[in-house]
Amino acid sequence: MTLIKKSIGWVRKKLNKLFSKLFGDKNRIFYGSSVFHAAQANAYVETVSNKADSLHIAVKGLYEEDLQEIFLQIMDSLVKYFPKGKVRLAIDIHEIGYYGKKDGLYEVGTSYGNKSYQKAYKYMSISLLTGRKEERLHLYALPWHIGQDMVTTVEKLLNMMKLWFDKIEVVEFDRGFYKKELVHWLEENKIPYLIHIPRQGKTLIELIEKTKNFYRGKYRQKFYEDKNSYWMETNLYVCKDIEKKNWLFVSSIRFKNKWQLRNLYRNRWQIETNYAVNNQNRIMSKSTNYMIRYFYFLCDIMLQVLWRLSGLCKIVFKAFLRLFIVGINVVKQMKPRIFYAIT
Repeated sequence: MTLIKKSIGWVRKKLNKLFSKLFGDKNRIFYGSSVFHAAQANAYVETVSNKADSLHIAVKGLYEEDLQEIFLQIMDSLVKYFPKGKVRLAIDIHEIGYYGKKDGLYEVGTSYGNKSYQKAYKYMSISLLTGRKEERLHLYALPWHIGQDMVTTVEKLLNMMKLWFDKIEVVEFDRGFYKKELVHWLEENKIPYLIHIPRQGKTLIELIEKTKNFYRGKYRQKFYEDKNSYWMETNLYVCKDIEKKNWLFVSSIRFKNKWQLRNLYRNRWQIETNYAVNNQNRIMSKSTNYMIRYFYFLCDIMLQVLWRLSGLCKIVFKAFLRLFIVGINVVKQMKPRIFYAIT
C-alpha cells in the first residue's frame, strides 16, 4: 500500500502542476477533478461536471502555443523516466468524430468509410515503441487542419523527440504517410524510417505479381516542389504471404528477409490496441471548439503516460483513474489480487 500511495502522490503532483500552470492554483482542483471524472466514466465532461462551462471558457482563453508549451514542460520533467539508448517511434493520424453542423479549418473529412460521422478532429501523434506492451505509449500530438503540411508537422514532432531520447532506431509510418516529399526529407536528415506504402500504380502491382517471396531493390521517384524538381531515393521491399497478405514498404534500413521487416513493423500494430485502450476511457466533450478538443486529447496522453510511468500499469487504466476519485480502499476491494501483486 505504501508503494501505491507514493505512486498516486507522484501522479497527483504532476497533474497539479499541469493544471496550476494552465489555470492557476485556485482552479486546478476543480478542473482536474472534471477531467478525471469524465475519463474514468467514459462520459461527456458536460454530463459529469458542473464546472465544465467555466473550464471550457478557461481553455478557450489559452493560445495553442501556450497549451503546448505547458504540456511539454511537464513531459520534460518525465524524460528521466523514459527508456535509455535507442528507441523506436511511430507517427500516426488519430481522429475523433465530429458531429457538429458548422465547418471550419480543423473539421477534416474522415479517413474511414465505415464511420457514423463524415468529418473528424484529427491529430498527428507520436508514440514510443519499445517491444513491451506496457511501454508503448503516446508522447505528444499536434492538431491537424485543412492545408497543413505533412513534412513540417513530422519535423516538429521529431525535433521534440530528439531532445528526449539519445538515439532514434527507426520511425514507423502507415500508408497514409507515404509522400515522396516526406521520404526525401527523412533521407536528407538521416532519420531511419520504415513506411508501409499502398499497392498502387502499374509498376508496383506488376512487381508484386513477379515477386515469389521477397524483393529488395532501389526505388527512385521524381517530384516537384516550389517549381524545383527532386528525386526521392529509397529501398523498396515486397513481402508476400505475411499473415495471408502482401506488403509493400520503403525504408532506409537494409533488411535481409521479410521476417526481419515483419518483426520490426509488427510492434507498430500495437498502436491500434493502444487506441482501443484510449477510447475506453477517452475524455469526451460535446464542444465543437478545436482548442477544447485538443486540450482533452493532450490530457488523455498525459494520463496514459503517468499511468505507464507510475508503476501502476498492472492496474487497468479505468481502475487507475478511479483511484483519484474514490480512493485506494474502494478500488482495492474491487481488484484485490492486482493490488497484492503491486505491493
